[in-house]
Amino acid sequence: MSPWGGHSVFPNIYRDMRHPYKYHRSVDITYVFTFLLDLGMGVVGVLMFGDSVRDEITSNILLTPGYPKAISVFIVVVIAIIPITKVPLNSRPIISTLELLAGLDPRAISPSPRLQGMSGWTRGTLKVAIRTVVTVLMVAIAIVFPSFDRIMTLLGAVCCFTICLIMPLAFHLKLFGKEIGRLEWWMNWVLLVVYSVMAVVSTVFACVPKEMLGA
Repeated sequence: MSPWGGHSVFPNIYRDMRHPYKYHRSVDITYVFTFLLDLGMGVVGVLMFGDSVRDEITSNILLTPGYPKAISVFIVVVIAIIPITKVPLNSRPIISTLELLAGLDPRAISPSPRLQGMSGWTRGTLKVAIRTVVTVLMVAIAIVFPSFDRIMTLLGAVCCFTICLIMPLAFHLKLFGKEIGRLEWWMNWVLLVVYSVMAVVSTVFACVPKEMLGA
């Protein structure tokens, strides 16, 4: 569920688009492409390494003898490039919120008098400081918690199931339960129950030590 819970980034993308009216189409295409890519990588990983496939197929390739050294070097280079492109996008909602709260963003409703008298250079320095601190914190978290797959699993199980599936269905039933048809009403309840069970089961397995699962 974790790859599908990145809705916090979408408002920023919508605001930066040259043609915002294409937003819905771009989201649909992105989800289809991501689903096919994730599914393809999962199938390839199982076919290549079976039950011994790791959280990332690149780890299997790096740890399995017999592959040309050039492939290992290429994988390491590509993995090093990914954060350069991904971290700014993922951290932007956090940075935008902090800048808004600090009154550094033009959209701030009522910046403090102290900030109103700041020069452009000072504002720019504070923005750079905020962005640097957020990026450093993200890197530090990745170093302190190397088993990031467990965090992502827990994030998908708890947050994404709740925010992206369970709550929208519950709100829809609460607001329009008396207006929708009987079939749609039952489908909403069936999905609500199924997603709730999946959220609980996935959360439990995310918290259970891998040794107990034989992984």
